[in-house]
Amino acid sequence: MRLRVDGKDVEVQEGTLLLQVARVPTLCHHPHTETRGLCRICLVEVNGRLQPACATLAQEGMEVKTETEALQRLRKTLLEWLALTTDLSQAPELLALLERYGAEPARWPEVEGRKEREAVEDNPFFLRDYAKCVNCRRCVDACGDGVMGVYALTLEGRGLLAHPTTPLGRPLPETPCVFCGNCVQVCPTGALRPLALEVA
Repeated sequence: MRLRVDGKDVEVQEGTLLLQVARVPTLCHHPHTETRGLCRICLVEVNGRLQPACATLAQEGMEVKTETEALQRLRKTLLEWLALTTDLSQAPELLALLERYGAEPARWPEVEGRKEREAVEDNPFFLRDYAKCVNCRRCVDACGDGVMGVYALTLEGRGLLAHPTTPLGRPLPETPCVFCGNCVQVCPTGALRPLALEVA
Protein backbone atom coordinates (compact mmCIF):
# COMPACT_ATOMS: atom_id res chain seq x y z
CA MET A 1 0.00 0.00 0.00
CA ARG A 2 1.08 3.59 -0.59
CA LEU A 3 0.82 6.63 1.65
CA ARG A 4 2.48 10.03 1.94
CA VAL A 5 4.66 10.95 4.91
CA ASP A 6 5.73 14.59 5.12
CA GLY A 7 5.08 15.00 1.40
CA LYS A 8 7.02 11.91 0.32
CA ASP A 9 5.46 8.77 -1.16
CA VAL A 10 6.07 5.67 0.96
CA GLU A 11 5.23 2.05 0.15
CA VAL A 12 4.65 -0.32 3.09
CA GLN A 13 3.30 -3.77 3.81
CA GLU A 14 -0.11 -4.29 5.39
CA GLY A 15 0.10 -4.32 9.19
CA THR A 16 2.88 -1.71 9.37
CA LEU A 17 2.64 0.79 12.21
CA LEU A 18 3.07 4.45 11.35
CA LEU A 19 5.92 4.52 13.88
CA GLN A 20 7.83 2.20 11.56
CA VAL A 21 7.66 4.63 8.65
CA ALA A 22 7.43 8.02 10.39
CA ARG A 23 10.53 9.01 12.32
CA VAL A 24 8.96 10.53 15.43
CA PRO A 25 10.00 10.46 19.08
CA THR A 26 8.32 8.01 21.43
CA LEU A 27 8.48 7.06 25.07
CA CYS A 28 5.98 4.37 26.03
CA HIS A 29 6.50 2.20 22.93
CA HIS A 30 8.81 -0.81 23.10
CA PRO A 31 8.87 -3.66 20.55
CA HIS A 32 8.59 -6.32 23.30
CA THR A 33 5.76 -4.77 25.30
CA GLU A 34 2.17 -3.88 24.49
CA THR A 35 1.64 -0.70 22.49
CA ARG A 36 -0.92 1.53 24.19
CA GLY A 37 -0.30 5.03 22.83
CA LEU A 38 0.00 6.34 26.39
CA CYS A 39 2.66 9.04 26.26
CA ARG A 40 1.28 10.87 23.17
CA ILE A 41 4.76 12.09 22.25
CA CYS A 42 4.56 10.14 18.98
CA LEU A 43 1.34 11.84 17.86
CA VAL A 44 1.23 12.58 14.15
CA GLU A 45 -1.34 14.27 11.95
CA VAL A 46 -3.21 11.78 9.76
CA ASN A 47 -5.57 13.28 7.21
CA GLY A 48 -5.95 16.27 9.54
CA ARG A 49 -6.52 14.30 12.76
CA LEU A 50 -4.06 13.49 15.54
CA GLN A 51 -3.17 9.80 15.92
CA PRO A 52 -0.50 7.97 17.99
CA ALA A 53 2.05 6.62 15.51
CA CYS A 54 2.83 3.65 17.79
CA ALA A 55 -0.77 2.40 17.73
CA THR A 56 -1.97 3.37 14.24
CA LEU A 57 -1.64 1.07 11.25
CA ALA A 58 -0.66 2.51 7.89
CA GLN A 59 -3.49 2.57 5.36
CA GLU A 60 -3.70 3.17 1.64
CA GLY A 61 -3.77 6.85 0.73
CA MET A 62 -2.97 8.25 4.18
CA GLU A 63 -1.51 11.74 4.35
CA VAL A 64 0.80 11.82 7.38
CA LYS A 65 2.56 14.85 8.83
CA THR A 66 5.06 14.39 11.64
CA GLU A 67 6.53 17.80 12.51
CA THR A 68 3.91 20.50 12.04
CA GLU A 69 4.16 23.58 14.23
CA ALA A 70 1.18 22.37 16.26
CA LEU A 71 2.80 18.96 16.85
CA GLN A 72 6.04 20.58 17.94
CA ARG A 73 4.17 22.76 20.45
CA LEU A 74 2.29 19.74 21.74
CA ARG A 75 5.46 17.68 22.23
CA LYS A 76 7.14 20.62 23.93
CA THR A 77 4.28 20.93 26.42
CA LEU A 78 4.12 17.18 27.12
CA LEU A 79 7.86 17.10 27.77
CA GLU A 80 7.67 20.14 30.03
CA TRP A 81 5.04 18.47 32.19
CA LEU A 82 7.11 15.32 32.42
CA ALA A 83 10.07 17.39 33.57
CA LEU A 84 7.90 19.24 36.11
CA THR A 85 6.56 16.10 37.74
CA THR A 86 9.35 13.58 37.32
CA ASP A 87 13.08 13.30 38.01
CA LEU A 88 14.51 12.82 34.49
CA SER A 89 18.15 12.95 35.58
CA GLN A 90 18.80 9.38 34.38
CA ALA A 91 16.77 9.60 31.18
CA PRO A 92 19.23 10.94 28.57
CA GLU A 93 16.91 10.33 25.62
CA LEU A 94 14.16 12.38 27.25
CA LEU A 95 16.60 15.13 28.20
CA ALA A 96 17.70 15.26 24.56
CA LEU A 97 14.06 15.62 23.49
CA LEU A 98 13.55 18.48 25.93
CA GLU A 99 16.47 20.27 24.29
CA ARG A 100 15.32 19.41 20.77
CA TYR A 101 11.86 20.91 21.33
CA GLY A 102 13.06 23.87 23.38
CA ALA A 103 11.14 22.76 26.44
CA GLU A 104 10.91 25.28 29.29
CA PRO A 105 9.38 23.57 32.34
CA ALA A 106 9.91 26.69 34.47
CA ARG A 107 7.20 28.55 32.55
CA TRP A 108 4.60 26.43 34.37
CA PRO A 109 3.66 26.70 38.07
CA GLU A 110 4.91 24.03 40.45
CA VAL A 111 2.64 20.98 40.62
CA GLU A 112 2.49 17.92 42.82
CA GLY A 113 4.30 15.10 41.10
CA ARG A 114 6.44 12.05 41.60
CA LYS A 115 9.80 13.64 42.43
CA GLU A 116 9.47 13.21 46.19
CA ARG A 117 8.84 9.47 46.15
CA GLU A 118 11.40 7.44 48.05
CA ALA A 119 13.24 4.64 46.27
CA VAL A 120 12.35 1.05 47.21
CA GLU A 121 15.28 -1.30 47.87
CA ASP A 122 13.76 -4.63 48.83
CA ASN A 123 16.00 -7.04 46.92
CA PRO A 124 19.71 -7.38 46.13
CA PHE A 125 19.37 -6.94 42.37
CA PHE A 126 17.67 -3.69 41.40
CA LEU A 127 16.25 -0.46 42.79
CA ARG A 128 12.69 0.76 42.23
CA ASP A 129 12.98 4.54 42.11
CA TYR A 130 9.48 5.77 41.25
CA ALA A 131 10.49 9.44 41.48
CA LYS A 132 11.93 8.76 38.00
CA CYS A 133 8.90 6.84 36.67
CA VAL A 134 6.88 8.34 33.79
CA ASN A 135 4.18 5.63 33.88
CA CYS A 136 5.04 4.23 30.46
CA ARG A 137 4.01 0.78 31.80
CA ARG A 138 6.77 -0.98 29.91
CA CYS A 139 7.90 -2.77 33.08
CA VAL A 140 4.36 -3.94 33.93
CA ASP A 141 3.89 -5.29 30.40
CA ALA A 142 7.32 -6.96 30.32
CA CYS A 143 6.61 -8.67 33.63
CA GLY A 144 3.12 -9.66 32.47
CA ASP A 145 1.73 -10.41 29.02
CA GLY A 146 4.61 -8.87 27.05
CA VAL A 147 7.48 -11.17 28.02
CA MET A 148 7.48 -13.15 31.28
CA GLY A 149 3.87 -13.77 32.29
CA VAL A 150 4.64 -13.72 36.03
CA TYR A 151 2.75 -10.51 36.95
CA ALA A 152 4.98 -9.41 39.82
CA LEU A 153 4.35 -5.77 38.90
CA THR A 154 1.06 -3.91 38.59
CA LEU A 155 -0.13 -0.30 38.37
CA GLU A 156 -1.51 1.52 41.41
CA GLY A 157 -3.06 4.97 41.86
CA ARG A 158 -4.57 7.39 39.38
CA GLY A 159 -3.44 10.37 37.33
CA LEU A 160 -0.08 11.88 38.25
CA LEU A 161 0.06 9.67 41.34
CA ALA A 162 -0.21 6.42 39.38
CA HIS A 163 2.89 4.26 39.44
CA PRO A 164 4.02 0.66 39.01
CA THR A 165 4.26 -1.36 42.21
CA THR A 166 3.86 -4.93 43.38
CA PRO A 167 0.51 -6.63 44.05
CA LEU A 168 -0.72 -5.43 47.46
CA GLY A 169 2.54 -3.49 47.85
CA ARG A 170 4.45 -6.63 48.84
CA PRO A 171 8.28 -6.72 48.74
CA LEU A 172 9.48 -8.14 45.42
CA PRO A 173 10.87 -11.35 47.00
CA GLU A 174 7.33 -12.10 48.21
CA THR A 175 5.87 -11.88 44.69
CA PRO A 176 6.20 -14.26 41.71
CA CYS A 177 9.24 -12.18 40.57
CA VAL A 178 12.12 -14.33 39.32
CA PHE A 179 14.50 -11.33 39.02
CA CYS A 180 14.98 -11.89 35.31
CA GLY A 181 15.71 -8.19 34.77
CA ASN A 182 13.35 -7.71 31.82
CA CYS A 183 11.59 -4.85 33.61
CA VAL A 184 14.95 -3.12 34.12
CA GLN A 185 15.89 -3.60 30.47
CA VAL A 186 12.75 -1.91 29.14
CA CYS A 187 12.70 1.02 31.60
CA PRO A 188 13.58 4.24 29.69
CA THR A 189 14.15 6.54 32.67
CA GLY A 190 16.25 4.76 35.30
CA ALA A 191 13.25 4.22 37.56
CA LEU A 192 14.33 0.58 37.61
CA ARG A 193 18.07 0.14 37.63
CA PRO A 194 20.65 -2.42 38.81
CA LEU A 195 21.88 -1.95 42.35
CA ALA A 196 25.42 -2.52 41.07
CA LEU A 197 25.21 0.91 39.46
CA GLU A 198 24.30 2.46 42.80
CA VAL A 199 27.43 1.00 44.45
CA ALA A 200 29.65 2.27 41.61
